[in-house]
Amino acid sequence: MPKPTFFNLPAEKQEQIFRAAVAEFAAHPYAAAAINRIVARAGIAKGSFYQYFHDKKDLFLYCLQRIGEEKMAYLAPVLQRAQALSFFDLLQELFVQGVRFVQDHPAYGAIGRRLVVERHPDLDAALREVSAQGEVFYRDRLEQAVARGEIRDDVDLALLAFLLNRLSGLLVEYHLERAGGAYDEQMLATAGQFIRLLRTGMEARPDAERRAASYPSPHPSQGEAP
Repeated sequence: MPKPTFFNLPAEKQEQIFRAAVAEFAAHPYAAAAINRIVARAGIAKGSFYQYFHDKKDLFLYCLQRIGEEKMAYLAPVLQRAQALSFFDLLQELFVQGVRFVQDHPAYGAIGRRLVVERHPDLDAALREVSAQGEVFYRDRLEQAVARGEIRDDVDLALLAFLLNRLSGLLVEYHLERAGGAYDEQMLATAGQFIRLLRTGMEARPDAERRAASYPSPHPSQGEAP
């Protein structure tokens, strides 16, 4: 995280450095991102940079923190209504807002993609922390949905939280790269199709129907037909 001297700067200068760093990390892989280009864009001396940050990794982690804070603020209108929404409606609205966030902040989206795809040893811990936070969020929502009878109570919530955390990001990527990326009816159709797939396997159903839909045991008991 930044040194105290960074936070002593005027807010405008802090923002200027942040924006310069975002532009660099969005345009180049982490390993190729250059402090020289960042300080030139920000209009500060290279020596001053090291008064504000320990190194490039320190600056990158600060950018991730800022981006995460902005995304949570962007999602806040949906999250404030979470208790009034069904689990599946909440997922759909979060997806829609996630697409809008990346559309409004394409550089943030580029940094997120690089973080996941390029994988640099310096950033492994940060990626694990981001993933863990996402899984906790989905696990909490899943537990609430089970308690409200919205989804099945015989599923592995830890596994579902892991999958939803990964799939939500991939779904945004799919819409942006394969489905045109526009905030339009196509986006809503993409979200709707994804939610229908989830409902098929997760939504609570009467016990008899659930048993009929269950997969057969991979190890039939003696005398039982395979």
